[in-house]
Amino acid sequence: MCRGRGSVILFNMNTGSHAKRAGLPACVSCRDCTLQPICLPGHLPLAEARALERAVERGRPLPAGSALVRCGARMDALLVVRSGSAKSHSVTLEGLEQVHGFVLPGEAVGLEGFAAGVYTCDVTALEPLEYCRMPMRGLEALIEQLPGVRREILRLLGGALDESQRLRGQLNLCDARSRVARFLADMSRRLARRGLSPTEFRLSMSRRDIARHLGLTLETVSRSLGALKREGWVRVRAREVTVLRPEAFAALGRA
Repeated sequence: MCRGRGSVILFNMNTGSHAKRAGLPACVSCRDCTLQPICLPGHLPLAEARALERAVERGRPLPAGSALVRCGARMDALLVVRSGSAKSHSVTLEGLEQVHGFVLPGEAVGLEGFAAGVYTCDVTALEPLEYCRMPMRGLEALIEQLPGVRREILRLLGGALDESQRLRGQLNLCDARSRVARFLADMSRRLARRGLSPTEFRLSMSRRDIARHLGLTLETVSRSLGALKREGWVRVRAREVTVLRPEAFAALGRA
């Protein structure tokens, strides 16, 4: 929601000239934030965006591995990642970790908490992370008073539902190689929205996290990446990814 002027890059999923990270001065101005076009205020009329901005607080910076929210905690604020990235995850009845998704700058955290008033999964920073928070009391008042804010919250909820259904469809219909290819295509698309390179980037999540997200084993993810490399789709070195067939990946991202 808010980012200081002069900062070049929002998170570490990139390489080359994008790898710079400047200091973030104290700031609560959504209008000065480079995420503004894709964050909540970017879709609101000016008066409503200013009202929302007054409700925004800046959260404390978190180191990698820290919990942004914990499962079962009361949802006292809507959170939006400003820099860094995170994973949303929970533990199954069998004691296995399931990764529900990955949160990038400009994306909201814990939308499922609107249903029961509590967060239903853990969200953990994958790298140093900064975020904005909108306390629920102020946000609920804005939802009641401002039609644009109501529409944006509904848009976010609808988008989260659509993403959940899309992932479920991929898990049911796609083979392992296609799941991994679609995951990389989706990451490429999301990076492009943030003005970053869609063809050269660094994954902040581990292959194990990707496997737990896609319902695969670690070995299967590694084999699938190897197949994509042999077929000339990507070049992969550790977490560094170069997309060699951007048009094909773009088509996958739209599917």
